Amino acid sequence: MDTLIGIIAFIFMLSVIIIVHELGHFLVARHFGVYCHEFSIGMGPLLYQKKGKETNFSIRAVPLGGYVMMAGEEDGSQDEEEDDWLKNVPEHRRLNNLEWWKQILVMLAGIFVNVVLAWVIFIGVAINRGYVVEPAQPVVYQFTENSAVKEAGLKKGDRIIKLSADGETEKPKTNSDVAEFVQYHHKEVTLTVKRDKKTFEVTVKPTYDKETSGYYLGYQAVAYARYTSAWECFLAGNSDFAESATAIFKAFGMLIQGEGLNQLSGPVGIYQVTSKSAQMGLRTYLSLFAMISLNIGIFNAFPLPALDGGRVLIVLLERIFRRKINPKIVETVIVVSFVLLMMLMVYATYNDILRLS
Repeated sequence: MDTLIGIIAFIFMLSVIIIVHELGHFLVARHFGVYCHEFSIGMGPLLYQKKGKETNFSIRAVPLGGYVMMAGEEDGSQDEEEDDWLKNVPEHRRLNNLEWWKQILVMLAGIFVNVVLAWVIFIGVAINRGYVVEPAQPVVYQFTENSAVKEAGLKKGDRIIKLSADGETEKPKTNSDVAEFVQYHHKEVTLTVKRDKKTFEVTVKPTYDKETSGYYLGYQAVAYARYTSAWECFLAGNSDFAESATAIFKAFGMLIQGEGLNQLSGPVGIYQVTSKSAQMGLRTYLSLFAMISLNIGIFNAFPLPALDGGRVLIVLLERIFRRKINPKIVETVIVVSFVLLMMLMVYATYNDILRLS
């Protein structure tokens, strides 16, 4: 039963996030007069289709995501020229013939709605919760089994005031700062610890937990809840949104530098986390839902040609140099970047399988 709930929760989350993303493109494209041939929920074989004023609204067999098919989206590639429906679309109703700023707005619309969806969910979860959770301080409350810090001599009440590893240092304000640092520096970490009025250092090797697919130091900290007004909950939701966005940007920054690649998760890892969150309750599931939506929105903004951010970059380059880039070159670059993304996904899935084993 838990497996079935996990699968449904995973499919529902990814489908909604992708459909909302495509809906953003669709609505803005339609607003600017772009001919949209099809808006599909799901992929693969067609199950049902209803003809709108000019758009075919479809439901397809594979319930993962969806897509919008717009005229001029591929910038005049050979595949589009062979489509019968495209031959009858006037030039002024093709995406690649819109004014440059309108093209950019169409491409950014999917990113925008993913970010807004995440923000709305974060706010909704915070208001529904009805209280503000004060972040847990980096203070040892109790030890877990096989605790690395207990073996190093830490005691209850000790406060971690600095972490050092691989030439980097962090002065944690919350216990989440400690946990995040350890995930990316898990070979060996030097802790600066304050006990009463004394300060000392210990070096520990974080322990890997197969169940959570993460590293930990072996202690628990305590967060305190404070019941408060709807307005303060609204502000707390905004704070959760901002902290999540900051963490995502930081993680992407480290990946660009080649750090933390072994922590990269693919579909298998996302499914595992989604399944666990669904079993833990609706608020936990929705919090993850918001985080994934925000993640996808931010990731799509990266200037890779296969992503929305890359399409925006192409339009800007054409605007700067006041000439169209050869469609064949654009198509080749998009294909190459797509292959690289698929290789990254395969690597992430390989990481997931290794963690499972």
